[in-house]
Amino acid sequence: MPDHTNEARLVPGVVVQADDPLTRDGTVAFLAAHERVRLLSDDQLAEADILVMLTATVSGKTLSAMSRASQSTGGRIRVVLVADHISEQQLALAVNHGLASFLVRPFTSFTQIVTAAVEAYQGRSVVPPTLMNVLLDRMRTMQKNESPIGLLPVELAQREVDVLRLLAEGLDTVEIANKLSYSERLIKSVIQTVVKRLELRNRTHAVAYAIRVGIL
Repeated sequence: MPDHTNEARLVPGVVVQADDPLTRDGTVAFLAAHERVRLLSDDQLAEADILVMLTATVSGKTLSAMSRASQSTGGRIRVVLVADHISEQQLALAVNHGLASFLVRPFTSFTQIVTAAVEAYQGRSVVPPTLMNVLLDRMRTMQKNESPIGLLPVELAQREVDVLRLLAEGLDTVEIANKLSYSERLIKSVIQTVVKRLELRNRTHAVAYAIRVGIL
């Protein structure tokens, strides 16, 4: 007899929220029919692994919803945000509220949303290189302007620092593996280890944290 409980754990539970009912209904219909995710209702948010948010404009309401979702799951939930645009400040705040991936809405398909949700569940992020650079620049500015008092000391192995530095430069795991002459599997393991040890949300958060505490 098949163990449906174990099968359910292999795919992320996803809740969809959207400003536009038609957009939400279309996304929900697609995800409900897709075997790579488990669609959950809004009242199951506390059980969800991934929150997919679709909006034309990122606003304070959007960020507040992300914050509530993070609080309701003890910081466990990861957010895939699909929007037309996001500002520097909003991006930095969104990462703190569990943002794993940002997709530009006019250029995003339902299939890409599913892929981003699965990758977020597996600890990977999808952030356009230009936005990654914006986030890193902002974190560097914050590091210069803020007192280091209160930041937790952290020790990273040189290999971990090298991987984070290349992530900060916009390289993906395959490119990093080639550059450092390691396997991609090892690179992914290094990233996952750093994220878990520092109790961070994803690789984007790990790079931002490393910059903020002065490692990069």
